[in-house]
Order: sequence, then C-alpha cells, then structure tokens
Amino acid sequence: MTAHHLILVRHAQAAHELFGSQDRERPLTAQGELDAQTLGEKLAGVGIDFSSANLWHSTARRTTQTTQAIACHLPQSCIVHGLDALYDLDLYGILELVRETPQTVRTLVIIGHNPAIAETCRHLASDAIDGPIARELMKGYEPGTAALFTVVSDWAGLSPNTATLGTVLHP
Repeated sequence: MTAHHLILVRHAQAAHELFGSQDRERPLTAQGELDAQTLGEKLAGVGIDFSSANLWHSTARRTTQTTQAIACHLPQSCIVHGLDALYDLDLYGILELVRETPQTVRTLVIIGHNPAIAETCRHLASDAIDGPIARELMKGYEPGTAALFTVVSDWAGLSPNTATLGTVLHP
C-alpha cells in the first residue's frame, strides 16, 4: 500500500475580533499574510508530491487567505476546496472527515482552526509522545503551524497507530 500524506495547518495570525463583527470575517494580519507565504514556501520544499494534493479549508476569511497563500507555492493542479463544516469541527469531526477521504487522494492538506487542529495533531502523534518532534507539538500550536504525517493505511484506517509525525513547520 502506498503511503498517504496528511498535513494539518492552523491558519496564520488573524486580526482580533472587533465589536459587532463576525468571527468568520476576521482577516489575516500583515504578519499573518507574511507567515502564510513563508509556510507555503516551506511546504513546497518538504519533498512531498503536491501535484494532485487536495487542500481543504474552513470558509472563514483567515483560513481562506492562508490557503490561498499556501496554494500559490504549490502546483496549480492542486484541488482547493472550502468546507463550511471545518469552521466548527472538533477532533472527532476532523478524524471522520479524513477517514472518508477518497483513496485517490494521496496528499491531503487541511487548513482549519484551533483547538481542533491542535487536538487532532496531538491525538495522531500520541504514540510518539517521547520523540522530540512530538514533544515540540505538545508545547503549543501557534498560528501558521503545520504538522506533516505519513499515513501507512488507507484513509479509513487513520489512527495514532497508522500515522507517523514527520515534522512540524512554523512560519
């Protein structure tokens, strides 16, 4: 079986919510825009084949902007898809979403929100908690952070036993 790649990204730094505004409409800050570009450059250089990757993101403004910045550094053949549900999904919802991913998808990038993204990463890395990369992940999951996992099962079999944390990228 060919390994899959799962990359879980927390959106880059967003502006604070203003009184009377909608949380979904919060944009990236100038630093967040820079960080998202840097993260896109770093992802492009990790040695993963992104030619047919799927980038799924929450439809909140900050995650859409983060996704756009990342996507401009990846092949144009990547499939970018906004999912309203990603705004509210928790750890279990994200796991279920990934487990339902079509087998034709070899690389899946999910750009979402905390605490769900961090909780999902910590859950999947729980078998490697003693490793230095996993210990770094347990310290915090700042905006613009990405965790790269190799999954040695089909998507339906995703678990801490089948996912190996390869690296954690910061902008």
